[in-house]
Amino acid sequence: MGLFSKTIRTLGPWGGYQLARQICRNQPRILMYHRFSDPPVKGWASPQFFEQQVRHIKDNYNPFSLVGLMQYKREHDRMPSHAVVITVDDGYRDFYQYAYPILKKYQVPATLFVTTGFIERKLWLWPDKITWLLSQVDYIQEAVTIDALRSEAGPVNAETRQVYWQQWNDHALSLPDDEKHWFIDELARQLGKIFPESIPPEFEPLSWDELAEMQQNGVEIGGHTVTHPSLGRVSESQAKVEIVGCSNALNENLGRRSRTFCYPNGQPSDFQYFLPALVEDSGFLGAVTAFPDANGTKDPFLMRRHVSGDDMFQFFKATSGVEFLGHRLRREIRLRRDSHLGATVIASPRGNA
Repeated sequence: MGLFSKTIRTLGPWGGYQLARQICRNQPRILMYHRFSDPPVKGWASPQFFEQQVRHIKDNYNPFSLVGLMQYKREHDRMPSHAVVITVDDGYRDFYQYAYPILKKYQVPATLFVTTGFIERKLWLWPDKITWLLSQVDYIQEAVTIDALRSEAGPVNAETRQVYWQQWNDHALSLPDDEKHWFIDELARQLGKIFPESIPPEFEPLSWDELAEMQQNGVEIGGHTVTHPSLGRVSESQAKVEIVGCSNALNENLGRRSRTFCYPNGQPSDFQYFLPALVEDSGFLGAVTAFPDANGTKDPFLMRRHVSGDDMFQFFKATSGVEFLGHRLRREIRLRRDSHLGATVIASPRGNA
């Protein structure tokens, strides 16, 4: 832990969080969640801590959905004071089981970004395929070698599973989208496993009926593409199909209304310069990344988000504005709209294998 975090951990409860809250009162903070579980799972959010967080936001801040925040900005030409937005990615059913009842109880709005092909059960999210593969083996008998990737043989246990997962996930993210899917299929082949045809229960998506119910009760259903590719690894025409197709599916199944968008994976390497305009042209009112920096919500189509989960120290840093102020002090800007970001897409020699 760095000196800044150590200082905040000490001073935050003694007025530091309140001071940051006042300094950042006109700078909305957007929180990012993914999975929910009871009992708790490391890196996910549990109902126990999530309820504490929702109650804290209700009592101390001005909660908005992301589309509500953008509509306020358009109507008033400024951001609301003390705004905090809860956002959740992907569209797993555990949101409906664990998070939605808490949001409904406290009448706190939120935004859920869904991958429409996942909701329609036409696919399961590719990182889950890597997770599933590692759950099916307890020992890798021979080194896995695929192109430039080499993973040594050895046991798959609580200590090594995350190491393998991170290595394979990072390699997948470095590839053009079609090669990424070939790579994951090749992983399965070398491990001697066959993916189930249907999505396993632990990765179950929400249904359109569940989404419609939540939409009627304060949850904005936003867009997260059709198939969850890194948009930094696709052509402009492919990106348009993903973004427009997602918007169309949401409107067809949930009715036409204003919505916002979330870039899959959402790191600087997952962007290309033409994406914000594509998102805006597709009818979305705004869009978010998956990292924070000093730009905050300055660009409505590249708004930054702060990680949240069961770590209450991280939650208080994010909601109070302390984390944002730290980036401001360091003048840290990881992404600019006019940068030509993202990898150059090269046609795969494997085609659509």
